[in-house]
Amino acid sequence: MILKEKDAYTGADERGYYGHKQEQDVAFHLRREFGNSEQVRIIHDLVIEHGGECAQIDHLVIHPYGFIIIESKSIVGEVQVNAEGEWSRSYKGNWSGMASPIRQAELQKDLLHALLSNNLARLLGKLLGIQTKLGGRDWQKLCAVSSTAILHREKMPKDVADKVVKTEFVGGKVKEIIGNGVSAFIKVKPRFTLQELENLGNFLLEHTSTLQLGTAKAVQETKVQEPTPNAAPVSEPAPLSYVATPGTCQPEPDTAEPPADTPSPAISLLTCKQCGEADNLTGMYGQYGYYVKCGSCNANTSMKQPSCPVCSWKSVKVSKDGPSYTATCRKCEHDYLVYRQAEGRA
Repeated sequence: MILKEKDAYTGADERGYYGHKQEQDVAFHLRREFGNSEQVRIIHDLVIEHGGECAQIDHLVIHPYGFIIIESKSIVGEVQVNAEGEWSRSYKGNWSGMASPIRQAELQKDLLHALLSNNLARLLGKLLGIQTKLGGRDWQKLCAVSSTAILHREKMPKDVADKVVKTEFVGGKVKEIIGNGVSAFIKVKPRFTLQELENLGNFLLEHTSTLQLGTAKAVQETKVQEPTPNAAPVSEPAPLSYVATPGTCQPEPDTAEPPADTPSPAISLLTCKQCGEADNLTGMYGQYGYYVKCGSCNANTSMKQPSCPVCSWKSVKVSKDGPSYTATCRKCEHDYLVYRQAEGRA
């Protein structure tokens, strides 16, 4: 049973599009395998928060014996993992390191476990008057990579290779992990009842919906208000500080403001990647999107953002409106200033 489908992709960024398509492909295979199952509940794009920490889970499978967290990765080239569990990938013959999706899923699992453990009375029943807990439940992590990727499994540690699966095999792998009811009964695994499965699914749907609504409201409240026509001119507030504070996934406003008499011809969260210049920059657009050209060393620095500072979603679109270049998260719709062109520059 699919409790939450993937959202439609509305952006224009090519890399973001292929990442989203990979997640859609995984969702398709999970739906084909478990779409009509009462025993398996699936949530896509689950956002969770607990103890001031936030995480976004691509695909969560809830089944009678536990949970499976699936990270989707769109990879065109080759994938290698060394004995230390460090990942690398190739693109057009060039190799580079990448964050471990398995480690990412482990961190998501820890946060999800803490969140559920803090709400057991709402989720699980009692046995002989004693509240049951999550002990003995099966927690598995998978990485679903593009079917076009080349996996060097022979060079991967076995525990990593067992967790990496190509998209078209993800349904079968999940089914294999869950196993059949007879073998599970023989092994006397603790089992969620249908009511507990429903409780878990409803709780997580409500949780992620509340977070998304709260994020949208907080972003709206932190937007800078336009001054009234008769108000005295004031200097423009400094950009937000994007460090999350404990207990919230929202950005904390930076209270420091530039002196009223100090001119600010350009506002930027960017510096030249080569020489560190922050002022002598010119906004440009090229084959790979918006970037700034440094007037000091002539180097180009991309405006692409690695992730949303609010929800950590990795698909952020940069757009231009007059002299301002703004980043907008495609997940929570949080937007923030990346660069503002100085007057008189092309």
